[in-house]
Amino acid sequence: MPIQYLADIDPNSLFTVNAISLAAFAIAFFCIWLKQRDRTYWLYWVAANTVLSVGFTAFVIIDRTKMLQLIVVNSFMVMGIALRWQALRSFFYRKNYIEINLLIILILLLPYLFSAYLSNRFIFGFVNFIFLVEIILVIRELVRPNGETLPSRWGLIIAYGIVGGAFVSRVLQGWILGPQNMTLLPQDGFLTAMLLIISVHIVASGAFAISIAYERGISELKQMALLDQLTGLYNRRAFELTLAERDPADGSLALILLDIDHFKRINDQFGHAAGDIALQRFSGILMTVFRKKDFIARIGGEEFAVILPDTAMSEAYEFAERVRQAAENDAFEHGDGIVRLTISAGVCQAVAGVTSFSDMTKKADISLYIAKNNGRNRVEIFAT
Repeated sequence: MPIQYLADIDPNSLFTVNAISLAAFAIAFFCIWLKQRDRTYWLYWVAANTVLSVGFTAFVIIDRTKMLQLIVVNSFMVMGIALRWQALRSFFYRKNYIEINLLIILILLLPYLFSAYLSNRFIFGFVNFIFLVEIILVIRELVRPNGETLPSRWGLIIAYGIVGGAFVSRVLQGWILGPQNMTLLPQDGFLTAMLLIISVHIVASGAFAISIAYERGISELKQMALLDQLTGLYNRRAFELTLAERDPADGSLALILLDIDHFKRINDQFGHAAGDIALQRFSGILMTVFRKKDFIARIGGEEFAVILPDTAMSEAYEFAERVRQAAENDAFEHGDGIVRLTISAGVCQAVAGVTSFSDMTKKADISLYIAKNNGRNRVEIFAT
């Protein structure tokens, strides 16, 4: 039978192979961190793989029939998986709870503390149940939505799902299927099969961990190409791409074009540094006034645009007026003077006789120039 054949394989060789594989990935993760020192999740991966590598190495050295030695080694294994959970939480920008790692170790120790009253079967099953719970926590982090499209996360889910299934079999072996006189860590075909599954898991999980980080890096580069570096808003290219994705016949869409009045005077009188501050402060006003679903972009030097989905003309006008008032009240000191801003804005909506977004932009631009010709510091609506 396969299990009997596997029982003849020396588990120490597999423990050693797994320890070496984990150490190799720890080194790889550390080298990546050297190039990305702001990404702390790489250090969690390094720590997790290092601790697990020590644990697998210890399994070769210790007497696996001695309870105290197993307690120490299993504590390393539990901590290693917990650190992998922390690595994923850090990767997905979620709060880490280091104290949970210590709690899991304390829970692990409970059956050993009461070993005089518990069977080896129960202790063995309980320890593997702790491992299983940790794997479930890891998978939970991977399946929780965070708004990113990272295909490799499914590879990680499968890798952890397979090893989770192996831990299920170990729990069943301890609590249901195992013999009454089983040792704390029986050396049988199940152990060998588990180690072989873990060998595959180590390589797959390490590869997919690097892959999801690469996918995020590509996504971030694409995102950076669509952002204005000074203000953090979207740039003209992003604005044009967003318009291209919309339906020109959508009459619920409104567009606002905004322009800081006499911006050249600010640069000439106070310097370009003051102009940059003015742009950043005005960008902050836009992000405060508009909603999350609205698309805000800096499309020129002092020109901005906002796309408002599901917004009536009157509501878009009210938003633009709020921005105008906020900008007028947002004077700031620079050097020996006070920089004051006013803005002009033009509002248009697809329903206002617009047949294309190019036409819509032109009509919003016309209303913006009407605002400037009528004295600036005002909002105008395009009227058909």
